[in-house]
Amino acid sequence: MNQSPRPWKRNITLFITAQNFFLFGSSAVYFAILWYIALKSSSGTWMMLATLATTLPQILISLFAGTWSDRYDRRRLLVLSSTFVSAITILLAIVYFWIDQSLWILLGIAAIRSLGTGVSTPVGNAFFPQLIPKEQITRMNGVNQTISSILLLISPLLSGYILNNLGMFAVFIVDLITAAVGIVLLLNIKTLKSLFNKPKSTTSSIQDIKTGLYFTFKNHGIRNFLIFTAIAFILIAPSSQLSTLFVKRTFGSNVWLLTLNELLWTIGSALGGLFISLHKQIPNKIKWIAIGFIGSGICFTLMGISTSFTLYLFFMFGSGIFMPIIQGTTNILIQENVPDLWMGRIFSLLQIVSTGIYPIAMLFFGPLADYVAIKWIMVATGLLLVIVAFIFYKRLQNQQLCD
Repeated sequence: MNQSPRPWKRNITLFITAQNFFLFGSSAVYFAILWYIALKSSSGTWMMLATLATTLPQILISLFAGTWSDRYDRRRLLVLSSTFVSAITILLAIVYFWIDQSLWILLGIAAIRSLGTGVSTPVGNAFFPQLIPKEQITRMNGVNQTISSILLLISPLLSGYILNNLGMFAVFIVDLITAAVGIVLLLNIKTLKSLFNKPKSTTSSIQDIKTGLYFTFKNHGIRNFLIFTAIAFILIAPSSQLSTLFVKRTFGSNVWLLTLNELLWTIGSALGGLFISLHKQIPNKIKWIAIGFIGSGICFTLMGISTSFTLYLFFMFGSGIFMPIIQGTTNILIQENVPDLWMGRIFSLLQIVSTGIYPIAMLFFGPLADYVAIKWIMVATGLLLVIVAFIFYKRLQNQQLCD
């Protein structure tokens, strides 16, 4: 893209800032809802329902979101989805606090926010490389990962403080404010008209989804990459989604324990994002993604067998380092190799096989956690993840992503 340095730096600054304002508010709401349900129910089944509410709607809408991303103005899609989510969140919060204080209402809020995430994630990832020169993709992804991790470091602290001192409703007010700021920042992005004015498609969204799936499965590199990613994230699911319940059952139910659980993960995540931002290019991205999976699997196993909360936090911190290496390097791999015409749809499929795979996995792991000690689930899935990572690297190290 032929842009002078000043416009692309301004645009990416506005975009990253806006996206992280959205992330900050959303994560504060997510942590508050998850902790509230865990503390009130102490049930693996309820944690399964919470996971379904936060991820299943993403699956239902993400394929359409990827298609919309490849057809329409990506900035406008981000603004509309954020506005819709914030408005419905506040309405349901009012219902919860003044009409019906049922956990099902909180699950409804989580589901609406999941729909928004299902749109904003593939759209934002596809929009990202349009705003910057190709040689800056790696570094700017690292910067974005680092900032996101720092904000995720603050948001559990904020959630814990507000939950203890001001109550749940105040969390929703914070979310409304951050969403408003993010929308204003997005509207101030000014760049080439070609980024916003796309040729009108003469086919239906369903047809575009079909052609996107055909493109994916005829390209052996993308197809195999997504299959291995799905398997890996199924194995990541219990350590990711049941860690809150594991802490409560193993170490106690104080909010500060849950806060530290998220805090140490996000500190590690910030360091992982910093690692990416320090590299102008990351060669052999498949190797680094495999290293991320191996490191995560080892940490999950050691978390499960830890008898000390301090030791558990150390390995939680380690798992935090590896996750942005997996996610950031995967985003860079797609942004650098997939044509823009297909990028939204590929990112929507990536979302389904990564975070979107959690509800499918939790249909099994959630109820299982009510009968089998969570530590053994973490140990088993952690060891399996290491094995899958070695196979992932061996099969994909010499394969092109796009034929």
